[in-house]
Amino acid sequence: MKQTTDSSEYPKITRDEFIKGVGNTPLIKIKSLSNETGCDIYCKAEFFNSGKSIKDRAAIYLLNDAMSKGLVQPGGTLVEATAGNTGIALALLGRTFNPPFKVRLYVPETLVQAKIDVLETLGAKVIKCPTNVPADHPESFNNKAINYCKENEEAFHVNQMDNLENKRSHYETTGPEIWRQTDGKINAFIAACGTGGTYAGIATSLKDVSKGEVKCYVADREFSGLHSFVQSKGTSWEHESGESFVEGVGRQSLTRNLDDILEFTDGSFNALDSEVILMLYKLLDEENLSVGGSSGLNICCAKKLAQTLPKGSVIVTTAADAGERYASKVFNKEWLKEKGHWDKIPEHLQKYATYA
Repeated sequence: MKQTTDSSEYPKITRDEFIKGVGNTPLIKIKSLSNETGCDIYCKAEFFNSGKSIKDRAAIYLLNDAMSKGLVQPGGTLVEATAGNTGIALALLGRTFNPPFKVRLYVPETLVQAKIDVLETLGAKVIKCPTNVPADHPESFNNKAINYCKENEEAFHVNQMDNLENKRSHYETTGPEIWRQTDGKINAFIAACGTGGTYAGIATSLKDVSKGEVKCYVADREFSGLHSFVQSKGTSWEHESGESFVEGVGRQSLTRNLDDILEFTDGSFNALDSEVILMLYKLLDEENLSVGGSSGLNICCAKKLAQTLPKGSVIVTTAADAGERYASKVFNKEWLKEKGHWDKIPEHLQKYATYA
């Protein structure tokens, strides 16, 4: 699988062009899984947005809100903790202003190099942070962003974790789009949580418009505690220790966007890394669909959800981004062997491990 990280991937466009290119993304039916489960499983293809990810929506709302309140002005420095996609969206949006915003990003040290290359190509300053520390540790990527802004008055912390504009962006755009695209026939929504803005915004939007009829579920990755939190109704964050390849999702604590998650969540499902990787290969083989790790997780859990619902149920999840930037891991034979995943991929699918 080929990766593109040069400047031609994101030609310069105006702010209006960027904003017009965000939203109204297609809803793609996963035919193979729909046939297998007897339910209609769809994913919202967010890689059709201007910045090629779901985070474009939140970036627009977060920056517009900050500017309307006079918290930051063009030429200032936007600071954020990100697994890549929000950073890309901020860098793309920030450069449409005159003077352009400077962008300083704190990222997990395990972030795929392809995302770092894109961020640096777009002019962002990228600082890697350890992943083996708890969220409240001063070296965690979110706390590094917070502390930098405390020490530098000209810097503005975008704060996608706790800024409710993140959630509002999906409540006002993504949720209503899904409702319209399914003609109000959606029965269930499922998605993973990182900042929580996507899941919380869409779930509460669908709950409100359907008067509570749409059921909403969390998808959770391996080594995350959110599945346990939901299943225990908020009494446990139990999880195994380890590091998942799935970037940008998984929680060991709640963000402000997720403060009331139990009020609009009907359950949760989780998936092992090996299950997600196999799903990514199957989607490429059976659907010609290339999606990122969190999208594979969502679709994997959507299938598990479908197996518990009545036949004919309509299930929607999100595909945050495409799969090309993750090729150095999931489509890399050497990485797969190193992590113990290679032998779990059926022989007829191993042909897709073409990264070199």
